[in-house]
Amino acid sequence: MAMYDQGAPYVRTMKKDDTIFICQCGKTQKPPFCDGSHSGSDFSPLAYSAEKDGDVYICGCGKTGNKPMCDGSHNR
Repeated sequence: MAMYDQGAPYVRTMKKDDTIFICQCGKTQKPPFCDGSHSGSDFSPLAYSAEKDGDVYICGCGKTGNKPMCDGSHNR
């Protein structure tokens, strides 16, 4: 997982079946979302599709055990 270590999760409001692409290379200028900066590398973005309407909490520290979702690891 790309590490931005902002000390808290990124929050995104999504609708059921919306898909976002989360950066895995760490080079994006729009964390945590992929902006194509991985081009030419071995990295590719992680696709996440919402299972229901509501907020999703995307890891902002890179330490989660529940990639790409925040599991509170930034608090440890």
